[in-house]
Amino acid sequence: MGNVGRSRADVSPTPPRADLERIWPYVPGRHREEIALEYGVRDVLKLASNENPLGPSPRALDAIARHLGEAHYYPDSQARALRSALAERNGLDASQVVIGNGSVECIDLVARAFLRPGDEAVVGFPTFPRFQIACQVVGVRPRVVPHVDWRFDLEALRSAVSPRTRVVFLDNPCNPTGTCIEAGELSALLDELPPETLVVLDRAYYEFESPETRFEEDVDRIRDGANLVVLRTFSKAHGLAGLRIGWAVTRPEHARALDRVREAFNTNSLAQAAALAALDDEDHLGATLEVVNTERAWLSARFHELGFEHVPSVTNFLFTNLGTRAEEVNEGLLSRGIVIRPMSAPGIESWARISLGSRSGNERLVAALAEILG
Repeated sequence: MGNVGRSRADVSPTPPRADLERIWPYVPGRHREEIALEYGVRDVLKLASNENPLGPSPRALDAIARHLGEAHYYPDSQARALRSALAERNGLDASQVVIGNGSVECIDLVARAFLRPGDEAVVGFPTFPRFQIACQVVGVRPRVVPHVDWRFDLEALRSAVSPRTRVVFLDNPCNPTGTCIEAGELSALLDELPPETLVVLDRAYYEFESPETRFEEDVDRIRDGANLVVLRTFSKAHGLAGLRIGWAVTRPEHARALDRVREAFNTNSLAQAAALAALDDEDHLGATLEVVNTERAWLSARFHELGFEHVPSVTNFLFTNLGTRAEEVNEGLLSRGIVIRPMSAPGIESWARISLGSRSGNERLVAALAEILG
């Protein structure tokens, strides 16, 4: 009643949470259209977001086309067909699979379902920024353990876990470094962490690891009741980044907890259909891995020739030190229509994450770097 007759301009807006300014928003790689408009370039080469240079599976594209006529229907909120297929492939029950709007949503679901103010979570650095953001959004300040030689410091991780630690976030392989915890070391770490601590193992780059050295105990541990959530995605090796679909596997009671905080229609019907089709396209996956393995070795050799320090990677990107001229190099690439992912976090400002493209794209990148460096 007291505001009757007052204009809306006179009313103070509702303020957001006081701690919101302390949350660093996730900054994605710049979009091609943005660069084209800003720099006036036509042919933009995006090497910022670790996308598949071969594009999506042809089978996935066919599935999308078949389901376009059903776009006026709401999707299956439980993604039953996709969950069943993933469960069967992993020897699990469908009740242990949760589908997310990209695996990044599954990270948020874990934070919302398992963390509350006063709890602790442990993350490494540098690592996927969404771990810290997800914690901060629910009022938890994560304990950050710096890497040693761009790898997880496993002893320091163990020491950082306290009786208040509810969740440990690990990405293996690690984004942005491209490094990997060896299978034996990861197995020992999981054995040594307190059994009541939930471990989130983000495996977005799982397919790019060598099968000979890849950690393969995760699903077996879940089957045996381990306190573990494993995240996977269709964005990278399967080339479906634009459709935003990933998944988590875990204990049934943990899956139910994630479902309680999940938006009902969080993944669309086209994404579900495409993911289901991509699962069966072994030829496309094999071709992707062949390109990545070949181009990683080729680009690494070129970076050595240019004098760029970079971290040996098992993924589809190289974590590269651009040195004291990092800002100049990045701007020079943008002006030539090439987008990489410069780092902005304190301590790694001279570094960039550079995705592997096709051979022609990688040659264009190397030529541009040589020109910029003179």
